[in-house]
Amino acid sequence: MDIGKALFNPQSIALIGASGDGKKNAGRPQRYLSKHGYTGHLYPVNPYRDEVQGLVAYKSVRDIPGPVDHALIMTPADTVVDVLTDCAAAGVRVATLYSDGFAETGAAGEALQQRIVDIARAHDMRLLGPNSMGVINTHNGMTLSVNAVLEMEQLPAGRISVVSQSGTVLGTLLSRGAARGIGFSKLVSLGNEADLSAGEVMDLLVDDPDTDAILLFLEGIRDAKGLARAARRAQQNHKPVLVYKLGKSAAGRQLAVSHSGALASPARTTDAFFRAHGLIPVDMLETLFEMPLMVTGRPPRPGNRVSVITTTGGGAAMVADRLGSQGLELVGPSEALRDRLRGLNIEIGAGPLIDLTMAGTRDGVYGAALDEVLADPRADAVVCVVGSSGQFHPELAVAPIIRAATSDKFVAAFIAPQADQSLARLQAAGIAAFRTPEACADAVAAALAWTAPDPVPDIGASHIPVKSTYNEQDALALFAALGIAVVKSQQISKADDLDPSLSFPVVAKILSDAIAHKSEVGGVRVGLANGAALAEALTAITTSVRAKYPDLGADRFLIQTMETGIAEVLLGYRRDPEVGPVVILGAGGLLAEILDDVAIAVAPLNLTQAMDLIARVKGLALLQGYRGQPRGDVDALARAIVAISHLAAAGAEHIAEAEINPLLVKAEGEGVVALDGLVRTGS
Repeated sequence: MDIGKALFNPQSIALIGASGDGKKNAGRPQRYLSKHGYTGHLYPVNPYRDEVQGLVAYKSVRDIPGPVDHALIMTPADTVVDVLTDCAAAGVRVATLYSDGFAETGAAGEALQQRIVDIARAHDMRLLGPNSMGVINTHNGMTLSVNAVLEMEQLPAGRISVVSQSGTVLGTLLSRGAARGIGFSKLVSLGNEADLSAGEVMDLLVDDPDTDAILLFLEGIRDAKGLARAARRAQQNHKPVLVYKLGKSAAGRQLAVSHSGALASPARTTDAFFRAHGLIPVDMLETLFEMPLMVTGRPPRPGNRVSVITTTGGGAAMVADRLGSQGLELVGPSEALRDRLRGLNIEIGAGPLIDLTMAGTRDGVYGAALDEVLADPRADAVVCVVGSSGQFHPELAVAPIIRAATSDKFVAAFIAPQADQSLARLQAAGIAAFRTPEACADAVAAALAWTAPDPVPDIGASHIPVKSTYNEQDALALFAALGIAVVKSQQISKADDLDPSLSFPVVAKILSDAIAHKSEVGGVRVGLANGAALAEALTAITTSVRAKYPDLGADRFLIQTMETGIAEVLLGYRRDPEVGPVVILGAGGLLAEILDDVAIAVAPLNLTQAMDLIARVKGLALLQGYRGQPRGDVDALARAIVAISHLAAAGAEHIAEAEINPLLVKAEGEGVVALDGLVRTGS
């Protein structure tokens, strides 16, 4: 039996630690499985009982007379090694561990968790958990979970599957979905992901014939590569994946030394990762399970233009306001639409909304208008807003929306009053119907931001100087090895050491592995016109640095020629602890942090992706010759972005952060040059 079948469609289940009290956590799974119609073999295992809830109980899983596909382990952590050893001997294919007391408790628990993983792998058995609340398959009654939501009399079956790191979220989605007439197919609680990961479970669901869309609820990304592979395969198989992620605070930036590392917030890096691999990030729980119908069966169609057709001005305004805050453009009525409505003796304005409020909810009006809106090539998506007719006269406005289910465009509906019957009709027809304007607008924005997975450039290992620590001179040598032009520099100890080929004016900097930000300790002097100015500057730098770092020698300096150009940019690279290598681009100097104007992409990148990154930084519009300004060498900047992104290749695992700040962009055709560099090693 393959892993997917044992996980979702087992023919036999062992309930290890089963309780005779069906109200207790350890007694619930057996009661739920019976209640919801599971037809396979159930084997309660309890060494202290001969019978559990009417079924014969076994002392050990080894004593079960038939094969066991799936075991649910509900015993204390200190018993799990022995229990799992018995499961391996009995040929169990998948074991779900409800038990806690493992890696989440500290070093001892982590060691215990690794031990059970080793046992499982040695016997070709897979583990779900620990700390897993189980697996639910609504299509066959396989409710192998302790989640109290299974007290529901009926579980509405659907074609959306859920993979969640939070077990309680399964109950949240099931109960809220049931209240909205939304059913699910498979629901999996991952727990600690000691073995089976989010990506692996999602990959199994890609092959599931009862799954059309997948929802991910993540608290953290534990296996970025596996998740990326599964996401790309889901895209290839036309199964959209929506992801709701917690943990978008700044805590993940604590170890960042570079400016770019500090700017690479968890929210930005995870969103960059999701979009690079074709996942659809959403920020509202409502959006998570109301949106799937909008994207199921449709390929990504990126855009930013939305038409809003409405029979209620106020309801539409709430959606439109939210769409605008998401940066989307509203597309008003076309002349063709206005002409068609005039033929029905209806006159509408030329504003940003297609407002039929004053036309009334007469038969044929909404449908005629919607047909024109769907045919209008100017709009990438259509939002249908319905007022009171949605509650009392669904045949007038809801019925025409149902016909839009076959449109190539993304279509969403928001009904302003409480109209459960109309919402159910829309959902049954395949139209994503929303109860709040915010969830509706956010879903449309997420759909229009959805793109196919980025191609992964095929790059070889980078031949770069490998060091335990890098000072600025070392950092610039690393960037030069990547093919990025760097400023002409010389290391000296005193002014008389300066090579005559390094012409004035120059910049003088303290050179030390221990100082990441030289300007903050008075370690930089610019515009030095001659030798006397240089000597004076070196003395001043030494005095200033020693005031901050008394034990530092402060006797090595880096002298660089002065360079001029069109603009300065910040170009950084970072190995994010969750998603892996990313590239950060922003306005140079202090502007990047002051304006918070940065763009992030998953590394490595190709030239097309690098150009897209440049276009996403508002401050770099100046490089395009904005309002007659001289154009910068954008092509050279793109090549530099690609070059630094190659640190993601094998051979640069020791690089935690690398930053060029500033990277000077010269006039078109004159290239770029790295003026300052910082590299941090480690994990």
